[in-house]
Amino acid sequence: MKKLIIYSTILLALGVAACKKILNKVDFNGVPTATAWGNQSTVQLYLDNLYQLCMPVFYSAASSGTIPTAWHNISDECNGGSTPGVLQGTLTQESETDWFPTANSYWAYIRKINILFENIDNYGLTPDFTGPIKAQAYFLRAWSYFQLVKVYGGVCYITKDLDWTKDSLNLVRNSTTACVDSMVADLNHCSILPTVWPGAADQGRITSIAALALKGRILLYYASPQFNPQNDATRWQTAYAANEAAYDSATQAGYALYSNYSRIFLDASGTADKEPILYRAYNASTSVSQNTNNWETTARPYSMSYSGGGKNYNPTWNLVSAYPMADGFAPRDSKGKYTYDSTRFWQNRDPRFYATIVYNGAIYGLGSTPNRVQFTYVGTPEEINAATTTGFYTRRNIDTTVTQAGSQYNKTYWVEMRLAEVMLNLAECANAIGNQGEAYQMLYNVRKRAGIPIGSVPNASYGLVSGLSQADLQTAIMNERRVEFAFEDKRYDDLRRTRTFDALNGQYRMAHFLVPRSPWFSSTNVKDTGKANNIERHIPGSAVTKIRDTVNINGPAFVVFFKDSVAPITSEQTIKFQPNYYFYGIPSSDIGKQLNLQQTLGWTYNGAAGTFDPTK
Repeated sequence: MKKLIIYSTILLALGVAACKKILNKVDFNGVPTATAWGNQSTVQLYLDNLYQLCMPVFYSAASSGTIPTAWHNISDECNGGSTPGVLQGTLTQESETDWFPTANSYWAYIRKINILFENIDNYGLTPDFTGPIKAQAYFLRAWSYFQLVKVYGGVCYITKDLDWTKDSLNLVRNSTTACVDSMVADLNHCSILPTVWPGAADQGRITSIAALALKGRILLYYASPQFNPQNDATRWQTAYAANEAAYDSATQAGYALYSNYSRIFLDASGTADKEPILYRAYNASTSVSQNTNNWETTARPYSMSYSGGGKNYNPTWNLVSAYPMADGFAPRDSKGKYTYDSTRFWQNRDPRFYATIVYNGAIYGLGSTPNRVQFTYVGTPEEINAATTTGFYTRRNIDTTVTQAGSQYNKTYWVEMRLAEVMLNLAECANAIGNQGEAYQMLYNVRKRAGIPIGSVPNASYGLVSGLSQADLQTAIMNERRVEFAFEDKRYDDLRRTRTFDALNGQYRMAHFLVPRSPWFSSTNVKDTGKANNIERHIPGSAVTKIRDTVNINGPAFVVFFKDSVAPITSEQTIKFQPNYYFYGIPSSDIGKQLNLQQTLGWTYNGAAGTFDPTK
């Protein structure tokens, strides 16, 4: 992926120096305009820089003002603070930092895209070259606008490089409907792109399939309760048609569910992994921030991270509880074959549980120790400096072959869209228009890949009872998304677009606290001194194996050594998501710079109630 992820300072200068109208210059950093836009190599570099700026990133690597990451991904999925108070109910319209254009905002990126459109056809390049370039830029513009629309509703949909000497910069917000129509129109330009790029150097480029998948996602959001509180059936029908087209086109082009769920991200560029549709590759750069993937070091346990790990992206008990049993039925469902053990909750769970959740005593091989056991109990000496706050770690998208030192900057992939999402998008739309059979089939296929058997329970397949009501099937689909897309930055958006975030109000993000029973524990980490029954003591004749290592976590001795409890994360507050948070307000200072902007309903400007309806 050399073309997409290795950039020189010359390229970055080209992107900045392209503001020729405002600066009244006629060149790119001294390069004549005709030379810059009349040369295939420089145009390709300009496009590649747009990829660098616009494409989605690991949310661990995002800045505080980056939509849809940073504080935009906070939910009940994992621990972590809410700087502007999304969960605590203290968000204000001044909390948002990415509305007004800055050097690192989607508005700035959109402007760079529009500069490409205004120049690319004017300097002799042939349509067979410029066509695919423009198609990719159209996708990036639609993508950038979608990140704004999904949190604000309608925004100013700008399609030209505004010249402050000729154009008014005091713009009005387009309606949400107009923005959706414009995004769809932009994506329609992408039909000329290949379904799969043939060369290794172009891996990760936008395809016609990615455009269809994004169109389906946008129209699903537009049909969902956040934007469609009146449940306009035509929006659902349009979304269904778009997602059906995306699914049919993807499968015809060879996209398929990857058999190894745990490695969908890690194998994104491999020939066997045909599931990823839109992804960013990282090259472990230490100088270009978008190429620096710090997921490994932040999500790993402290003892196996380069620095800063342990307390980050710890799965909550809320997420752990969402996983079904190995036969697909919910824990404690009388139709299931497995008995749920609340103490040994990890037993007989959905295979995706083990690909996602690291619990006390789990085998979590990292680096050169493939049989390494991860302990998460309170006071674990190895993690004492930065212990998990929830009792769990995540193993999603972790490359277990990477050493502790190598986890600082790791080469991997962020997969933003994959076939399973298209399938569950289609399932949701099919259910909404009354096509429950197709919705069930999509769920069956996703669960089958996960490793859940079809089973032999009458009137049930893959743990799903047939004949569910539309509402109950929607609940099943949303829980499937929660499990299937854990740590893929989907939960926050799903809670918002379905208007179910406030249903969490009064609840806590929960932790599972496991504490060694006295007298089996001493907080002093000693080798061969202290209490004879200290679980940190080495067994006789060994300088490596501790008493704790001999405990069979699946046997009766487990409760002799440990006691557990479920409680809110330490210092956690109850969730207090406010109804007006489904669409954010525009900061007063930004409206003061563009007085034609209407404030969003539910927010105020200078004491006056907002008038812009983001559902229209």
